[in-house]
Amino acid sequence: MRENAVPRLLLLLIVLAVLSACGPALTPLPFAEDFSTTTHGWKTANDDAIKISQHDGALYFTIDDLDTIAWSTPKDKRFGDFVLDVDATQVDGPNDNTYGVIFRYQDDRNFYRLDISGDGYFAVFKRKDGVWTKVQDYVESAAVKQGNATNHLQAIGKGKQFTFNVNGETVKTFSDGDFPSGNIGVTAGTLFDNAGVHIAFDNLTVSEVKP
Repeated sequence: MRENAVPRLLLLLIVLAVLSACGPALTPLPFAEDFSTTTHGWKTANDDAIKISQHDGALYFTIDDLDTIAWSTPKDKRFGDFVLDVDATQVDGPNDNTYGVIFRYQDDRNFYRLDISGDGYFAVFKRKDGVWTKVQDYVESAAVKQGNATNHLQAIGKGKQFTFNVNGETVKTFSDGDFPSGNIGVTAGTLFDNAGVHIAFDNLTVSEVKP
């Protein structure tokens, strides 16, 4: 019995090391959030520049400082391949804004971001080690509803392939393999000229990618 103890212990340590390297378990799909409760622990904020709060069945962002981006993620979620859908509504404020979704989130320094704006543009960014790079600079799209309107945003991730749809229309596809899994979230912000951005998110789902 003693002769087998060391090999068994070594095998157990190897298994634990492999599981640790694989990261936390993936969140079961489908995942749905209507923001009627605080069960999923979305990040909130309440200061002079950024307010993120959950009430009245939605997650609200108010950004009152220039050139400021904020985001919120649910607590302890991790997704591999995914289809992320959410309704994003410009409640008030300037059309010269930015709002959208984030995905494959590792931490505040590493994730992808899909933005639209109230004046009819969209863009895609990658944040790695705290540095932003443009996958797609802001470009005008007729798919984006302008002003105080609701836009349905969809991001699809399958392996390192990504597709972005706005109101059912594909606006961008690209490939990148740096983040094979991660959390999801929503984001809103201001640009250089106008503060007072007010955005609401609702009816968020994460589902399986269809074959």
